[in-house]
Amino acid sequence: MSDHGALSLVLDAAEKIRDAAVGDLEGARRAHESACQQAHSLVDWRSEYQQRWQNQFKTAGGMEIMRCYQDFMLRLAEAVSAQDGRVEQARMYMEHCKAQLIERERKVAAVTQLMERRRAELLLKQNRLDQKATDEIAARTTRSPGGDGMGSSPLTSGFH
Repeated sequence: MSDHGALSLVLDAAEKIRDAAVGDLEGARRAHESACQQAHSLVDWRSEYQQRWQNQFKTAGGMEIMRCYQDFMLRLAEAVSAQDGRVEQARMYMEHCKAQLIERERKVAAVTQLMERRRAELLLKQNRLDQKATDEIAARTTRSPGGDGMGSSPLTSGFH
């Protein structure tokens, strides 16, 4: 397999891994957005619940109802705290996915750059070979009998 063929395989593999990293990042973003939305919903619901019960306590309410309310609000605060933890966990995973994607992009860029460098080297080598062949033809032409730079033809070479 040629060097170019091997590099093409490496590039294809790096691009597939990079594309998977793009998908991972998108999934992590969606999970983070969902966790944030759930956290906001819980906080909003808690505020509404507090407001509703505070109005209820203004009109009537016993100690037992107050204890139930406080217990429920404590559990709701725990749920909000747990959801905040999930939001932070989702944010950290999203940041991890971003770092992975950056690393994958660097690998694709490095292989692409190497392939371009190899192509340029090959082109330069080919140009040098072409120039060498042109120089050799020119040198043979100027070294021809008679030194006229025109070269010798089979018709004139025997008639000097």
